[in-house]
Amino acid sequence: MSKSNSFELPVELSSDKAAIELDETVGEEGVTCPECGSQNIIRDYERAELVCSACGLILMASIIDPSQTDKRAYTPEERDSREHIGAPLSSMLTNYGLTTKIDRHHVSNRFNRIKQWHTRLDWPRRNLLIATNEIRRLGSSLGIPKQAMEDAAVLYRKVFKLQLLRGRSINSFVAACVYLACRQHKIPRTLNELCDIAKSKAKSIRHSIHIIVRELNLKIIALNPSELIAAYSNNLHLSPDTEKRALEIIQNAKSANLILGKDPKGVAAAAIYLACIESGEKRSQGAISSITGVTEVTLRNRFKELKDIL
Repeated sequence: MSKSNSFELPVELSSDKAAIELDETVGEEGVTCPECGSQNIIRDYERAELVCSACGLILMASIIDPSQTDKRAYTPEERDSREHIGAPLSSMLTNYGLTTKIDRHHVSNRFNRIKQWHTRLDWPRRNLLIATNEIRRLGSSLGIPKQAMEDAAVLYRKVFKLQLLRGRSINSFVAACVYLACRQHKIPRTLNELCDIAKSKAKSIRHSIHIIVRELNLKIIALNPSELIAAYSNNLHLSPDTEKRALEIIQNAKSANLILGKDPKGVAAAAIYLACIESGEKRSQGAISSITGVTEVTLRNRFKELKDIL
């Protein structure tokens, strides 16, 4: 008997719900099998895969089930049909959360070596584990939202995939990824704040930022000085009127194109110092410099520039 080159994929449907269903929209979108060219694509909701029914090739894995909704369930049948199984995928985990655990108590001794190799980590996963733990530490210290930490982990995975870490520090690239994630989400965190809690030197972190921006062709959103006013005013215990006046001064300087090419911290410090003088709240240059992280010389230079436009 001659054997055929292709075979039919067996499809079994249960009575209550189809474990494997044919998605009609897949064929309409023009998805074809790259192996045999067939358009008979099966969407397997149980395994979260797109499978070709002609040759059995898996076209896509970890697909999203659109039939699951977050509506309330009033009956046991509705609760069973809307039940979600498993935690969501997370870039903060080395294996995205798709882990497998072997029971250590109810497994025979012949699986001991399998369990031993299963718990070992190779270098890529060990590297990602070190990086994600450092991202959590920096994010917790800086008060960064979870989504920003997720994006920092995704950015670090791209850096690791491009092999940019060879001969370089992991901690410096982790800090650089966290800083770039803050810039993408417009989170007002300065590089000095990050360098104070990072495990690498500021020079190494800046060098890592330049490498990531150059290799990944990223566009960094410049930090707006007005985003720093709230934190600085809170640390200096200023009144809301003084804080509002500092924001107006920065807006006027922005309209006059005075903040282009200037350090945002210096502009924010000068605006706060000028607003304190106008409102009568006495704050010394040394106090403002220590809070904002700029020198008194920079503060005086930016103060003269802002005073000339008012």
